[in-house]
Amino acid sequence: MNDELHDFVKLLEQHRAEGRALGGMLKLTPVRHLMLPLCHENCSELRAMAEVFECDEALLASAILRAALRHMQQHLNEDLDALAEQARAQLDSPCLAASEAI
Repeated sequence: MNDELHDFVKLLEQHRAEGRALGGMLKLTPVRHLMLPLCHENCSELRAMAEVFECDEALLASAILRAALRHMQQHLNEDLDALAEQARAQLDSPCLAASEAI
């Protein structure tokens, strides 16, 4: 676990020990989106690519998905750091504290 995430977990434990609500932390903006919609158009493109590369469509689709997952995995620590920073900002937010008091 890297430092940013480790510090954030400590902060979470501290807030929990103080009895503060942590519900606002579940409403974070995603830092990365991974989408591969399989609509008719994408399937046609996949078929065309498979024809060009002379390979099976299913094998090509799985290779594309594996590459997307590798890309996501390579940036996972950065994404976790960004999410931890967002959550920390929400925890320290006077607006959030005021809304919890209400």
